[in-house]
Amino acid sequence: MPLPSFSVSGKVTVVTGASRGIGRELARGFAAAGAPVVLVARSAADLESAAREMEAQRGQALAVTADVTDEAQVSDMVRRARDSFGRVDVLINCAGGTGADRSTPVLEMDVKVWRRITDLNLKSAYLCCQAVGRVMAHQRSGSIINFSSGAAVHPVHGMAHYSPAKAGINQLTRTLSLELGRYNVRVNAISPGLIDTTTERQHLPPEVFEKYSRAVPLGRAGQPGDLLGLALFLASDASCYISGAVIPVSGG
Repeated sequence: MPLPSFSVSGKVTVVTGASRGIGRELARGFAAAGAPVVLVARSAADLESAAREMEAQRGQALAVTADVTDEAQVSDMVRRARDSFGRVDVLINCAGGTGADRSTPVLEMDVKVWRRITDLNLKSAYLCCQAVGRVMAHQRSGSIINFSSGAAVHPVHGMAHYSPAKAGINQLTRTLSLELGRYNVRVNAISPGLIDTTTERQHLPPEVFEKYSRAVPLGRAGQPGDLLGLALFLASDASCYISGAVIPVSGG
């Protein structure tokens, strides 16, 4: 029996939220592994910087500035990806977060804030999964990787917007795996624990971050690169019979 292929070389990969943090690290890793990468985010300057970095390492990168909560912009992004590379094999939905609206008690939360955070974390994934899913269904192949969070299953004070959105990601992943399986399209989710990013450092005081890090069974916070191995595996043919899974990467 031949060994399964863990390669993503040549697999056209769309990464949302690719201008910084986890998204940028995953885009860099996929480009290094030989995948043509479409980098998507709202910040044109950061995207161009990321694309140049990957091209300097002989990777293929296309920067597409888009707001993935806007249906028309998502459709245009997918069109540009297909025009440039002919197909889309992998979608990684990394766009999300809470921005300045982290830890807002529900009794004080404006509905506009709730809508903005749920749109950023859930609507964006829905729109991208739908638009790219149509391409993959036509191709009869593809792998979609959504990004969830431990907050999807563990209630967090002040997260009445973010936690339900990430819980929605889990169920969206399972539902799409059911609907798209007939087209040989797999849909899975990665659920990170505490990851050492600039954004996370901005939200947590240093002493709190260190306290949370020590509480992780492996004794440290994760690095964005710690998520790359699982993402590469889920994108590769080696995971051809895995779909509908929400996999934690949390250090224990």
